Amino acid sequence: MSTIRCKIHLDKRKRRIFGIESPLSVLTLKLFAIILFSLRINIISFFSIATMFLFFMCSCKKGTSPVVPDPGSITYSTLFKDTSYANGFFVGSTSEANPNVIGKLNYGGTVTATPVWEIAQWNCLNNDLMKATYSIINNQYQYQVGTNGNRIAVDKTNGTLTLECNASTEYGLNGITSNPRKVNEPWPTLLCEYTIPDVSILKIADQKEIHMTIDYKVLKLEDKMPSGTTNPALHSASFQWYITVQNRNLSSAEYGQYLWFGLCFYDKRYDYAPFYAAQDGGQANNTGMFIYIPDMKPILSSQGPAEIGKKFIVDVNVLPIIREAFTLAQQRNFLTQTKWEDLYIGGTNIGWEVTGTYNVAVEINQFDIKYR
Repeated sequence: MSTIRCKIHLDKRKRRIFGIESPLSVLTLKLFAIILFSLRINIISFFSIATMFLFFMCSCKKGTSPVVPDPGSITYSTLFKDTSYANGFFVGSTSEANPNVIGKLNYGGTVTATPVWEIAQWNCLNNDLMKATYSIINNQYQYQVGTNGNRIAVDKTNGTLTLECNASTEYGLNGITSNPRKVNEPWPTLLCEYTIPDVSILKIADQKEIHMTIDYKVLKLEDKMPSGTTNPALHSASFQWYITVQNRNLSSAEYGQYLWFGLCFYDKRYDYAPFYAAQDGGQANNTGMFIYIPDMKPILSSQGPAEIGKKFIVDVNVLPIIREAFTLAQQRNFLTQTKWEDLYIGGTNIGWEVTGTYNVAVEINQFDIKYR
């Protein structure tokens, strides 16, 4: 697997004369001036020598180091619209089997535009955000269920989104009867989703780079597991970001099929979430599609392991990793009739999956996909 690290911008610009890097070019010019003076040449000789000098300099350019482009001069396009969430959110049902849109969060009725974002709240049976209390606190537009239930908050001035999922209000109550969760039982999920319009879907094969960029901070993880019951194979809380890598070729037999490509920024069990590749299964309502998450240590190690309250800024070119994911998917008999040229980024979701009794929150200070 290619080693990908958080992007670091380095200033590689150097002063240049006649296209040749200084100080060598400066020394060359000084020597040239001394030669002219010592020879006491006339104006005709001067132009003759000058012509030879320029010819020599041009011919030497082939042997110089190539010019390194300034990273800051590269222009990228971005994929998402309304990254400040000014138009609010659609809200999906708490039923994973029937996750239809059931309403909108429109900041107390102050927004009439159609949202492009949707909140998914599968298995949050006691935390339906359509029953949440709306308030404005410290310039944040906030929805919270009760006094200790799930919460989302938005600062529209800078596009900050907070997702808080308090699973202690779910496990052992109503629909999720067990506490702790047992094998094959569902778990609460709180996600922010974005479906890319057909006119904007991104053809992967046409791109030189595709970057997933995010600025985030995990605000809390409260362990509410009954004493002595934790099973790491069953119980965790993870903050992750997925995109769909989808066959959108209408002529293909696998049109509409896709794989989940994800970055797992926080998993309670690890300092760095490990490599994961498997079918999305385990429950009746899972998609059955291939899931691929790369080893997160090469991506995050320059900033250190996962830590509550620590800010992380990630900018990673995922294009080569997506190709690795597609290759492995085909090796495991997924998307076997799909070509690389058939693949597009069709949608995304980001947020929490909480498979144990934990109360968690994350602050996302902008995230987007940029490409060129």
